[in-house]
Amino acid sequence: MAIEPKPVHFQEAIDFFRQKVSLPTKAYTDLWEGMHARAFVVAGATKDGLVSDLRAAVDKAITAGTTLAEFNKDFDKAVADHQWQYKGNRAWRTATIFNTNLRMAYSAGKWDQAQRLKERRPYGRYVHTPSANERKEHAAWHGTIVLLDDPWVATHWAPNGWGCKCTWQTLSARDAKALGYDPKAPPPVTEWETVPVNTPNGPVDVRTPKGIDPGFGYNVGEAAWGRGAQSIAMEKHGAWEALDAPGQPTMAGPLKALAPKAKLGHQAPDGDEVRMRELLRQALGGDSRVFADPLGGRVSVGQGIADHIMAKPTERWGRQRYFPLISELVEAPQEIWVGWTRNSVSGRVAIRRRYVRLLDLGKDKTFGLVADADNGQWSGLTVFHGQPSGLVNLRKGLRIYRQS
Repeated sequence: MAIEPKPVHFQEAIDFFRQKVSLPTKAYTDLWEGMHARAFVVAGATKDGLVSDLRAAVDKAITAGTTLAEFNKDFDKAVADHQWQYKGNRAWRTATIFNTNLRMAYSAGKWDQAQRLKERRPYGRYVHTPSANERKEHAAWHGTIVLLDDPWVATHWAPNGWGCKCTWQTLSARDAKALGYDPKAPPPVTEWETVPVNTPNGPVDVRTPKGIDPGFGYNVGEAAWGRGAQSIAMEKHGAWEALDAPGQPTMAGPLKALAPKAKLGHQAPDGDEVRMRELLRQALGGDSRVFADPLGGRVSVGQGIADHIMAKPTERWGRQRYFPLISELVEAPQEIWVGWTRNSVSGRVAIRRRYVRLLDLGKDKTFGLVADADNGQWSGLTVFHGQPSGLVNLRKGLRIYRQS
């Protein structure tokens, strides 16, 4: 009986790509290193519909194994549909988008597999593959064997530059020994250098590992998945550190205080969890509600806000009064910002969307919602309010929307 061949899907690569959220950007420096593990962007693509169509074309390539030629057709249609005036020639642009996204997705997928097999295959071996953009450092690293937990892997997990085809293979202790690994030999040391990169706000000096293109000196799999399941379980013991892109501004001009559309709600007695949850249900019309923001982003807001408030006694001030304002905050914000943080224990990068609205409540107050990305969706985590000076806590990172 004839057996019909079927494509083999790299599920870990598919999962990596689909957990990303789509963002508009003006330049490739709008995001930096580990930020790319959590967001899909195409430099210069600022319209949501365009980003969505380009993402669908990349998704098809990863899931169905379509070729660059097929991607070119999808690219041309997206350009025509959205009348996009992109920079660079077509062949270079399509190849860059196609190859970079596929290679990073496969790299992240291989890291996920490596972490699940690490007990049996704890070593990694750098494999240099010749390419049009040949780099002498990459060739020199060929055959380097280290433990997967070695710090060198955090900066050298390939690909390590535009057009780089290098990769890694995992090894058992027996494999490593057969390939000449000496456990007593000193591990490789990351050499650093400072190089300039051009940003929309002018040239900026960045620190990057020597031999690695600026923006590639990170482990895409670690940024997406952490350093294995155990590291994720220990994240609560590590600090979340803010990540910044080169030349990225923080605040951009003052905001005008607006009159709230809804009335402030009641305030539950301090520590009265039952009453607080009931006030949240009243504001949402149920246990949870999905709101759509001006960019088409969907934000699920639910009892996670109450969970967050109750988890920290210092957070149990009168936030309940502001629950009725959540709807207008997401649906009619003055600004939407996106920021990134990295956990010091796991190395995993989290992406957060911040909705900002300055309200006139007798005294000007800032009001915002911080939403975490979870499998490509946004989930409301906590509400914020304070004096206008406190806007610096929300208005930093990448601003993707400003009310006209």
